Amino acid sequence: MNKVRLILTIVVVFILANFSGFFIHAIWLKQDYMPIAQHYRPEGTEKMPFIILAYLSFAIGSVLIYARGVENKPLLMQGVRFGLLVFLVLTIPSFFIAYAVQPVPAVLLSKQVLAELVDKILLGVMTALVYGKGRLGSSPSALV
Repeated sequence: MNKVRLILTIVVVFILANFSGFFIHAIWLKQDYMPIAQHYRPEGTEKMPFIILAYLSFAIGSVLIYARGVENKPLLMQGVRFGLLVFLVLTIPSFFIAYAVQPVPAVLLSKQVLAELVDKILLGVMTALVYGKGRLGSSPSALV
C-alpha cells in the first residue's frame, strides 16, 4: 500500500465529499428541507466540527477499504463498483432509517437517495482514479 497515494486519496475524497454534501443538502435540496426545518437545527447553528469529523471519517474509512480491496482490474468500473457498495452500506441504511423514524417526505427521501447514489459513484470513481493500482491502459476499453 502506497502511503503517499493513500494520504492524497484521503485528502481528495475528504474535500470532494464536503463539497458534494454541501451542494446536495445545503443548495440543491434546501427548499425540500424547508417544510421539515423544525426538525433540524436552525440555519447557522449547525455543529460544523461534527460534519467535518463525519466527512473525515468517511474519507479515511472508505479509502482504506478501497486500498485493501483494490484489484488489478480496470479502474473506472472498479470505482463504480466501489461507489455502489458504499452507497448500499452507507446511504440506504442511513436515509431509509431516517425516513422510518422522522417526518421526511417521500419526495425528499427519493431526491436524497438519488443524489447520494450519483455522489457515491463519483466518489468511488475518484477514489479509484487517484489511488490507482488497477489497470489503466491507453485505450478507452481499458477503463471498463
